[in-house]
Parts: sequence; C-alpha cells; structure tokens
Amino acid sequence: MEYTARPVSWISRVLIGIVVIILLVIGALAWLFRSQAEEIPEELPAIDVSEADPMAITIPGGDIDDLVLADLKEQRAYFLLEDRESMEAGESKALNRALARWTIPEGTESTVGFMVGDAQGFGLFRSKVSEFMGMMRPEMRLPLYIDYEGIFYDSFKLPRGHSGFVLIDHGEVKFRHSGPAEDDDLETVRGLLEATEPVYPEAPSFTVGPLSKESCSGKVCLFAFLDEPITRADVPGVEGGWEGEREEGFERFSRPSIRLVGSLVGADEKIDEDKVEGALIGSLEGFEFRRWKIVDPEAATGAREAFGLGEGAGLVVVDPDGKIAFQAEGKVAFWQLGLVADLIGVELGERGGDKD
Repeated sequence: MEYTARPVSWISRVLIGIVVIILLVIGALAWLFRSQAEEIPEELPAIDVSEADPMAITIPGGDIDDLVLADLKEQRAYFLLEDRESMEAGESKALNRALARWTIPEGTESTVGFMVGDAQGFGLFRSKVSEFMGMMRPEMRLPLYIDYEGIFYDSFKLPRGHSGFVLIDHGEVKFRHSGPAEDDDLETVRGLLEATEPVYPEAPSFTVGPLSKESCSGKVCLFAFLDEPITRADVPGVEGGWEGEREEGFERFSRPSIRLVGSLVGADEKIDEDKVEGALIGSLEGFEFRRWKIVDPEAATGAREAFGLGEGAGLVVVDPDGKIAFQAEGKVAFWQLGLVADLIGVELGERGGDKD
C-alpha cells in the first residue's frame, strides 16, 4: 500500500523535531540504520499469545506511572502507536483528531487512551531522552510512553513505519489498524468506543470589531484574544521573525499569545474567506493580514465577557450554526490546534513564502 505524505506545518515540524530528538537523540544519522517502512498487508497477522501475550506488556514511564496492560483488564483502552516515519507522513491525523473530538462515555469502567512512540534499539540513550519528555507531554492529549524494546509493534503484529491503533476491551483485542484511517475505519472505532460527535453550546451575542454573531451566521468565525503586545520579531517561524535554536524557539512558542499569532499567520493566506472569518484581538506590530482582522481590545471587551474569558489569552471558534465549536484559555496545546484546523479547513502553522 502506498501513501503520499502531505506538506507538514511549522508547528508539526517543531513537534516532529522534538519527537525525533526523543526517539533518536543522536540525530538524523542514526535513522539511516533503520529499515524502510514495511508494507501494510491486506489482513494483519493473527496475534499468537503463546509467542507474546500483549497483556503482559509493561512500558516504564519514568516520571509518570508505568504503562502496565495487565492493570487495564477491567477497562477499555486504546493505543496510538507512532514512529518517526509515521509522524512525518501524518498517517494518524484523521483518527487522532476524531478521538480528540468525540465524546466518549465516562463511568467506573471508563475508556483510557495512550500514545506509544517506538524507539526500538535506542535504549542506550534513555537518560538523554528523558530530558526532552517534559517538552512533549504538555502538547499531547494522551500520556506518552517510549517503547525502547519495540514490544508494542511486535506483540500486536503491526508493520513498522506506519501509525498503529489498538483497541482492547477488558483484556480482549477488539480492533487493530495500521496506516491512515478511512471513513469506515473511523466509524468502526467510534462504534466500539460508543463515542458520539460533540454537542456544542449556543454562542452568546457578541461583537468583535466589525464581526458579530449575526455577520458570522453561515460562516466559521475565529477569535484569538491576546494577553500581551506582539511584534513580528517575537514570533518564531515567520519571515522577519525571531531566530534562534529549536529548543529556545519551542520555549518562546509556548507563550500563549505568540502561539496564537504564529499559528494563524500562514492560515491567513489559505482560508476560504467565503466560509471563514476571524480576528486577532490585541496589539500587533509588523503584521499585515489579508483576511484576519486586527481588532483593538477596547472594541472587544464585551466579547471577552460574553464568551466567559478572563484577561489572559484565549481562542474561540464559532461554527456556521452559531455554536461554540472550540474554546480554550491560556496556551493552546498542539493537539487542540489540530481541532481548530479541522474547523477552519486549514492546517495551522503552515507557511507560504515564510521560512521554517
């Protein structure tokens, strides 16, 4: 099965860069010794528990609890598996975002999810890898574990070089998938998880500069509220923006308002203005947007209150039906930006002529 990789956004490049550091540490040269992506068979091989019982898997967590599959026998659990190749190809995007979007029933036997990064053969660098885990985990929706033995891919008979998905219900493997998920795969997973699409609340009446609930009717409207003045020189990843080492850039990109501005710059050139409108509310210097509007905070104080936002940074997306489809305050994590990208139809952080 062939799969064509899609263009990767600057945000994704940063994320991948950190993953690569986590999985490699010693850099790109080490990856030359890894095999190419394996072919995805029409039907995944059967699991032979006498050879390797998946429920006997334990992955050390380091500064978080170990991942012990035997402890999950009274629950429903799913696992998203990634390695360097699958992340660069973006194979898990549709499934990962659906899982983040869906509402999954909660209860005494609630569903839990985990992300496992395959780093087979790199156990020697375990101590160095742990230094970077703190950078990654806050950006992920699910607890992140690193599998230095390659036991997940091996035990669940999944081809390497592709994203993997495994669903276990009370100790029984219910579903396995390798590579990009098609619509029927998503429906199968949704059904097994008893998940539903979210029900969004009605947006209040609001006015943000020239935009209002009435003018946004039938469109997606995005509002990024900033909590500090931002100049172009503050923002990594844009032409004329901040320059420096990747790790320092990531730290800078963790500032809530810089993240919002940096995420929306590239989208300004790509959004369909017949379907999407939006505004950045705050003090901005050195930016000229073609489609996003820049609104003085004084012209949106009522909107902050209407949306229930405090004085910090915040992001709100209203869908064409006048519902609040997304709302967050403070630093918007990378996984949340993926949900916003689906709503506006543009991957956030992508650049046109701007630099990486």
